[in-house]
Order: sequence, then structure tokens, then C-alpha cells
Amino acid sequence: MEIVTITEARRRLDGALPSYKANIEYITPGQALGRITARDITAAQAYPPYRKSPFDGYAIHSYGQKDYEVIATIGAGVVYDGPVAAGQAVRLMTGCAVPDDCDTVIPQEYVNRHGARMEVTESVAQGSNIIPIGEECKPGAVIIPAGTKLTAGALSVAVGLGNYRLPVYVKPQVLFLTSGRELVMAGEKRHAGQIYNSNAYLFQSLLEQYGAEVTFYHVSDGPDQLAAEMAAVRRLAQDKDLIVSTGGVSVGLYDTMPQIYEALGAIQLYNRITMRPGSASYGGVIDDNGHRILILGLSGNPSASFNAFHLLAVPILRRLNGEKDWEFPRITCRLVDGIHKENPVDRFVQGRLTYEQGQPVFTPNTTLTSSALLGLAHTNALAYIKKGTPTLTAGATVEALLLE
Repeated sequence: MEIVTITEARRRLDGALPSYKANIEYITPGQALGRITARDITAAQAYPPYRKSPFDGYAIHSYGQKDYEVIATIGAGVVYDGPVAAGQAVRLMTGCAVPDDCDTVIPQEYVNRHGARMEVTESVAQGSNIIPIGEECKPGAVIIPAGTKLTAGALSVAVGLGNYRLPVYVKPQVLFLTSGRELVMAGEKRHAGQIYNSNAYLFQSLLEQYGAEVTFYHVSDGPDQLAAEMAAVRRLAQDKDLIVSTGGVSVGLYDTMPQIYEALGAIQLYNRITMRPGSASYGGVIDDNGHRILILGLSGNPSASFNAFHLLAVPILRRLNGEKDWEFPRITCRLVDGIHKENPVDRFVQGRLTYEQGQPVFTPNTTLTSSALLGLAHTNALAYIKKGTPTLTAGATVEALLLE
């Protein structure tokens, strides 16, 4: 059994994929939310693309008199392309294109309107109140750098600047496996000794949240089905970038996942980690004719696998996705409640990070065992407690990894 620290496990996994470069595809903005840009996205046009009015008002040819003839009224999206002579004005709405002959916009609040004529009541400098072409950016300017996660705001910018096909990294292909005869899926009948397969929903959702295209399969761990399940996993693993499994990696009689991985030709990187919860773990790599598939075998216990997933799988997924930043933010917090646990190894405590009077505080979950489940509903951070740290009382300072 090769036991390593979490730092060493990450180093070995990272080294197993040293020169990975994700493939690139072009997709529409409607498909792109949450994807990672593979190339710089530039402005296809100036913004704004025409001279426009910042508010409702009157566009005039020049300023120097008080009384004007209103020759047209236009709304947004309409262009007045006729001549506008001195002493004439065009009524326009916010965002309208200013007619070519006009050099000033008078706010409507500065005008008294009398039928087809209007009188200017306030002084306005000539050339005022016109937003010029390209005020925000010129054509060709980089508006979204490569390696950026496309948020709703970023998509708005990309579309607003004339982009329709966006260059993004192809989603990593992940095979996700759960293991155990004790597991039944939601909606199925549960017999004595069985539990619902909450991991199937937890980790498929997390994998998709972090940008993966997921294929799911359940391994029963029954000895009479092992050969058939090995064949199924081998078939499903083809062309995948990553395999993630929960359960079957400890030292029980029916913990068969390492055996399955060995049958797939995996090279073991480690098979236990010195941390709690989450020590039961397997790391490996398959070299499939030059295509490397990383393997992360996680504990079947929800809290343990949740921790290992965020500490090991998320950095890999972010790398496969082409993201620049792989790490979670680390925030120094004050403990709301004490953590009365011995720490012979590094410990990662689940809980919730919030703010009180502008200061970060961390509230640990009530149950801190490997198999705890309920706390996952509100966990957004992991408090890191270094090996050898004494038990901590309320008010103590801890460092927390913010997961959201």
C-alpha cells in the first residue's frame, strides 16, 4: 500500500498529464455559458458602432439660437438620413443614432415644445451629449482573454461586439462510476441494508458543474459480475480523459475498483492519502496508445469523497478545461464553533463560510464523520487543519478553502 500526502498525490496526478492541450471548438453564445475561451475574443466592430444619444432629446445642426423647427421624430433602431439644416432639430430617444448633420443633442428637459417648434431654455455647449463611435472599444480590441470562463455578462459583451461563433475548449470526457451492491437509484425500491445512491447525483452534478461531459455506470462489486463489469468499464473508458469512481477502493473483501483499473492497464500512482476524511483513495493513469486517462478512485463515504473530489478532481478538471486558475481561494476565518477532533494527519472540515460585520467566519458542520451526508446541503468551504494541530475552540483562526 503506497500512502502519500495530499500534496504528493496532486503532484503525481499533475505529472501524469504534463503536456495536455485541450481541443478547440466553435459554438454559439446560447451553448457557451460556463465554457472556457480557448482563444482571445475580439471586438468585431466598434462599440458603440454609431454616434448615439445618451438620453431623450433633440439633435441639432449647430448651437447658437433658441428656437428650432422639429422636422422629424425617431425611435431606437431608426435612422434619420435626411439633411438637417441650421435652425432645424430631430426629436430622438435614448440610444438613437444621431443624424450625420447634427453635432449637439439638447436634453428634452431643456426644451419647451410648441407644436412643430421647440425653444431651448438652458445653455448647452456646442458638441455636447453625443456618445462617439468606439467610445468603449475599437474593432479588433481583445474583450475576453483566452482562459476566461464565459459568464452571462461575458456572453453579453461577446454578442454585443458582433461575435456569434465563440472559440472554447472541448469539454473533458469523464467516465463516472459508483460501486456497491448496497446502492439503489432514486425511485427504486430500497431493501434492508441498502441506501440510496446519493453519490451518483452529487458527483455527476459536480462533474457537469466543472465543465465535464459525463458518462455514468454503476459497478455492483458482486464477484459473479466482475468479468462483465470489467468489460463494460473498458468499453466505456475508451476516449475518456478522466475516470472518477466512488466506493470500492478501501481494504474490504468486495472493494474491486483497483482490480478493475489494473485490468484496464492502469499504472498505480498511490492507493491511500494521509488526510481525513478521504484517506481511502486510488490514483492511477492509463496510457492508451499515447492518450492518457487519469483515474481518481474516491471513497464511497459522501463526506470523504466530497473532500477528495474538490482537492484532487477539481484542479484536474480545470486544467482539462483550459482554465488558468486551478485553485480555490483560501480565506482566513474565525471559528464559530469549536472543532474537537484529534489531528494525526491533515484534516479538511466541511462547513459554511459566511460574513459577520464584514469579517469571514466559518461554521463547521455538526457531524464530521466520513459518512456524514446532511451537511453537504449547505457546505461551501473546507477548513484546513494541519497535522498535529490541537483541538480548536470557538474563536480560533483557521484557513478555509472557499468552494463557491
